[in-house]
Amino acid sequence: MKWNAWLSVGTLLLSAPVWCEDIGQVLHRSQQSRLDALPEAPPQTPGAAALRESFERLQRAGAPTAEVQLHVVAVGSIAETLEGRVVVVNAALGELPEACRLFLLAHELGHVKQMHWAKRIALYRQFIPGEVVQAETDAVAGDLGREASQQAHQQEYEADAYAMRMLLDLGYSRDELLDMFFHLGHYGDTATHPSSARRLAQLRMIEEERSVAITTPARAP
Repeated sequence: MKWNAWLSVGTLLLSAPVWCEDIGQVLHRSQQSRLDALPEAPPQTPGAAALRESFERLQRAGAPTAEVQLHVVAVGSIAETLEGRVVVVNAALGELPEACRLFLLAHELGHVKQMHWAKRIALYRQFIPGEVVQAETDAVAGDLGREASQQAHQQEYEADAYAMRMLLDLGYSRDELLDMFFHLGHYGDTATHPSSARRLAQLRMIEEERSVAITTPARAP
């Protein structure tokens, strides 16, 4: 399951052209190439209309993000955010229960709202401040890979938290939201994502903290 694009140093070098580019340009071009390879599904595709309706509902419920775009595809992706502003989702997700569908979309909006793509570029620039040259990227590949993986995991937790809080505010229950993981299946830790068990634990903690905050009476000054 690929929710947010992440690139290894090796991938970047393979995608780098013969002319000089900095890491931001390479990342941008790689993301644009991926987006170009994911043509939108026809509007009549089953589930596409449901996804667009859910996306518009979330935009109305939160602070609207004018620059964000929804890209519904038939193949090649489940859900991810490209270039920090294009939410890509598979039309098949439209067949999920509404709470699960909303959580997936809100998770991607969380990446946009929290400017995760800009933070990813900033991290890469710390390690590769100039032109993308193999001799230099080889020297930092290990450290950059570890830092990028840690950042990716943290951003997944943050996007989950954003989605959880948003949907609880819309009146959905914790169990309805956590049901999404059972629909999509369980998986272990990867370079880009913490395991589903870790994510579930984080979300349960958020909901419990929220419940305590709501039920605890404020102390008199």
